[in-house]
Amino acid sequence: MNILHIDCSPRPESHSRQLSAAIVKKLLEVAPRASISRRDFAAAPVPHASPDYATTLSSPATLAAPLKGALDRSEVLIREVESADVIVIGTPMHNLTVPSVLKAWIDQILRVGRTFRSTPAGKVGMLSDRPVFVGIASGGVFAGEKANQPDFLRPYLSVVLGSIGLKTLQFFPLQATAFLAGDQARLAREKALAAIDLTVVAEVPRRATADGA
Repeated sequence: MNILHIDCSPRPESHSRQLSAAIVKKLLEVAPRASISRRDFAAAPVPHASPDYATTLSSPATLAAPLKGALDRSEVLIREVESADVIVIGTPMHNLTVPSVLKAWIDQILRVGRTFRSTPAGKVGMLSDRPVFVGIASGGVFAGEKANQPDFLRPYLSVVLGSIGLKTLQFFPLQATAFLAGDQARLAREKALAAIDLTVVAEVPRRATADGA
C-alpha cells in the first residue's frame, strides 16, 4: 500500500499535523509495510498556476498543443495521486476554507482531459476512487450545536475531489483550537483520534490488507 501524506499548516507542531500523523500511524498498524509519499506544503509549497499552465488550459485548442513544459508539474502531482492507495491530508481551516497552499495543489491536479471530463451535466472524474482522510484544525467552531461560523472547507473538498473521482472522503475535525490549552487540548485531540480509530480501518483498500502489504 502507498500512502500519500500531505500537510498544509505553516506551524511545525500544529493540531492538523498531529491529526494527519495519527491517521498515518493507524494505517501503518493495518499495513505495516506500506510506503509513504510525503508532501509538506509549508516546507515546499506547490507554486500557483504559471502563465503557461493557465494559457494551456484556457481552451481545447491550446490544450491540444500545450506549451512546452507547461503541464510537467501537474503531471507529477497527478501521478502521485494515481500511485496512492490512500491519501491523508492534514490542513487548518483558513478564513472558513482551505489554505492557499492546498488550493494551489488542487489547481494542478484538476485538469480537464486528464483527471476529469467536462460534460453538459458537469465534471466527470477520470481517476479511480480511493480513501481520502482529512484532519482539520480550526481556531473556531464550524460544526455541531455550537457552530458560530460557516464551513466552506468540507463541502468544497467533497465536490472538488469528487469531480476527479475521489469520492470516499472522511473528515476528522478538531475545533476551537484557539481556546484550548492543557488538558482541554489533549481531550479534544483524543476525541478526534477516537473517531479515526473507528473509521480508518474500514476504508483501507482490500487489496492492501489481503496481502499484508
